[in-house]
Amino acid sequence: MWERNADKLMLDLDMLRKEYSDQSKNHAILAMELSAANVERNGLRKEVEQLKTLLEKSMAKQPTYEDSTFEDAGATLLHKELENEIKFLKESNDSLALQLKRSQDANVELVSVLQELEQTIEKQKVQMGTITALQSQVSELENCMQLNSEENSNLMIQLQQSRESEKNLQAEVQYLEQMKNKESDALLDIEEEYKTKLAAKEREIIGLKVKLSESRKEGNFTNPESRNAHDAPLIREIEALKVKLEELETDCNELTDENLELLLKIKETNNNVNGGVASNDFSSDEISAKLAMSEQKSEMLFLEEKLRKKILREIQSDYNSYILELETQTTELEAKGTEVVKELAQKRTEMQTLEATLLSKEEENMELRMNQSKLQDMHHQLLAAEDKCEYLRRENTKLQATNETLIEECNSLNKSAEELRKEKSELEEHCAQLEAKLKECSKKVEVLDQNLTLVIEDFASKEKKLTLELNAIHDKSKKLEAKLKLEESSWNQMYLEKTNEVENLVLEVENLGKQLSAAHHEKEKTACEISGLQADKVRLELALEEAQSNLKLTQSEFKKIESEAKTQVEDLLGELTAARENHEILMAEHEKSLKLLESYKSSEGKLKTVVNELELKLTVSEYERQQVSEQSTNMKVQLLKIENLQDDISALTDERNAIKADKENLEASLHLLSKECHDLKTEKNYSMQQISTLQKVVSEIEDYKHDKIVLEEKLVRTEGDLVAKQALLTRDEEIKNELNEIKQTNRQFQQQIKQLQEEKDELLIKAQTLEEKLKLKVEEKQKQRHSNSHRNKREDRHYDSNEGSHGNEFARVMEANNKNRVRVNSSRLSEGRRSQSNTPRKSSIEGEVVAKEKYERTKSTLEAELSDIRERYLQMSLKYAEVEAQREELVMKLKGVKSIRRFFLNPSN
Repeated sequence: MWERNADKLMLDLDMLRKEYSDQSKNHAILAMELSAANVERNGLRKEVEQLKTLLEKSMAKQPTYEDSTFEDAGATLLHKELENEIKFLKESNDSLALQLKRSQDANVELVSVLQELEQTIEKQKVQMGTITALQSQVSELENCMQLNSEENSNLMIQLQQSRESEKNLQAEVQYLEQMKNKESDALLDIEEEYKTKLAAKEREIIGLKVKLSESRKEGNFTNPESRNAHDAPLIREIEALKVKLEELETDCNELTDENLELLLKIKETNNNVNGGVASNDFSSDEISAKLAMSEQKSEMLFLEEKLRKKILREIQSDYNSYILELETQTTELEAKGTEVVKELAQKRTEMQTLEATLLSKEEENMELRMNQSKLQDMHHQLLAAEDKCEYLRRENTKLQATNETLIEECNSLNKSAEELRKEKSELEEHCAQLEAKLKECSKKVEVLDQNLTLVIEDFASKEKKLTLELNAIHDKSKKLEAKLKLEESSWNQMYLEKTNEVENLVLEVENLGKQLSAAHHEKEKTACEISGLQADKVRLELALEEAQSNLKLTQSEFKKIESEAKTQVEDLLGELTAARENHEILMAEHEKSLKLLESYKSSEGKLKTVVNELELKLTVSEYERQQVSEQSTNMKVQLLKIENLQDDISALTDERNAIKADKENLEASLHLLSKECHDLKTEKNYSMQQISTLQKVVSEIEDYKHDKIVLEEKLVRTEGDLVAKQALLTRDEEIKNELNEIKQTNRQFQQQIKQLQEEKDELLIKAQTLEEKLKLKVEEKQKQRHSNSHRNKREDRHYDSNEGSHGNEFARVMEANNKNRVRVNSSRLSEGRRSQSNTPRKSSIEGEVVAKEKYERTKSTLEAELSDIRERYLQMSLKYAEVEAQREELVMKLKGVKSIRRFFLNPSN
């Protein structure tokens, strides 16, 4: 309630301030008018003195009695006018003097009111001093509360951070456990893979040993010739083993030099063996070489077994060391995880205790804030009450001044209302004159409407006639098309019979058919030229005769060509028989070559199978090597992961230390908060005492309230009087505005009528020019048709008569359309004027709005009808062009049919 009353008072104060500013402006304007009136008075006095001097001079100069009497009469008239002006000036001076006295009295009252206000302001300053002391105390309390709230917020942030850190630690522990499980699974998988690979390699070694033992036994029992025969596959196996050894050398960098020396020795022995097989010499040197080769093979196998054993031992030792390292790391991680879990449990217990203490402190802070908010509300109420008292005192003084000024303004408004009434009567007379003019215009509009209806009826009847005529023309064109189709079918039958005969001739002689088609194209070209040149029929007939003579010549030439073609065909048949014989010989040779190719392909297939087997062995060995390399890379990756886990553990330990430090800070802040809460309780007791003093002040404010209500009632009464006066003024202004709008609308209507008349004249001129152009075109077409009719009387009589009738009808339609356009424009203008005249006379503003709407409607209907007429005109012109195109096509078809008929009737020519 206090706030609402305060808002109302503030609004009232703003309104009064605005009124005071307006009155001060009016006062300044009146002072300016006074000064201007004084200046005018002085000027008029000077003029009167000048006129008196002029009268004296004129009286002295007049020689005759008559002149003197005439001048006396003029002087008396001037004297009376001057006296009247002087009286008017005196009255104006008196009114201005009264206004000055009133303004002086108002100023005296304002001075007294200002003195009273100064006294009240001094009293209120003393009261404000006491209130400022209270405000300072309240501000101190607010600062303490803000500090407490900031500390509480910091504690809450620290709690949230500790909770987040706990969550992060839990997530990291879970992640470490997952990584541990994954590593154990990976170790098991690696162990299984190594076991499978070792078993496979042992199997391969056993197989190689079996093969070597078998080869040695066979070598002891067989002859040297059979040994040489069996040495080839053994040599191949040795080469395969060399490849495997080379692959193993890449993995074992320690035994590379020894393997290279062995390979060189093996190559030398192979060369010696190959040379011995080629020469087939069984000397003692060769036998010793073979023995040396077998010894070298045994040494090589022994070295290979050593290499494999060394490699397996190294792999097993590395694997065992890696497993031990992983186990030690997992044990360390488990120990660290247990420590972290214990620390987390301790942190949770500490956090719970801190949360309990924080909740208790928050409750205390909430109570303190509630008390502080109550104190602030009481303080605001006090300030608002003091402001209201000041505003009410000022309003009383201002209202007294405004009442006097309003009385003066009412008198001036009454005078201005009388002047406006006089102007209103004059405007009503002018409106009556305008209404009489509008009646005359409405009568003219009615006459034009009647003319327009007659024109529209004529236009509709003519449209019906035109549609009937167009339908008749359409029916005639359909009948002509049917006749043409019948004639074309008959001619087509004749043409088919002739074409059948021609096709028989073409089957006998193909070359003749080609040249006949060329001649037929030439004949069609000549037929097109005949249709385009109707005046040169005689020349075309001569050309046809020449074409027929050319046909005869071509027929004779065709016969000669046919005989030559027969001889050429016989020669070609002889050549064909010779070519067939040659073809048979070539086919026999081709079959032989195919057999040879098949034998070559079979041998190549065998070679490919051998090569594929060797390639498979190579791919298997390469695949094994790649697997070993991948395993080594996987082991390296796992080592890197373990290093990353150690880094994470160190980071977790750092976070644990940071959390401990935060915990110590929180404990210190709790001690500070407990002290501050004790201080706030003491301040709370002090603030309660201040609240009791403020309640006393509120009781005084209620007394001021009653005084305010009485003043508000007075203000409401004065505002009602002002509203009534303002309503009268607004009505007068509305009447003036309405009259001005009526004048403007009348001017706009007159301008629009002029524009429409100008457009009407322009359209009439355009219509006349179009009619003249159409007449010229129709006359030109009629002349062309007459010239064509003299040449083609038998063929084109029917078409020329139809075209002439269509042209005349089209010209009539165009004339009717142009006339209708002019009439429609004039009739629509008359309708617009009629709509203006038939408007109701009771309310001039509503009548003008209705007239505008009707005028816009008539304008839109006129534009729509004009667009419809234009579209109809375009459709008629398009139909006329289509009829002309159909006629020309029919003429061309008839001429073509006639030329074909003549050609088939006299083929002998």
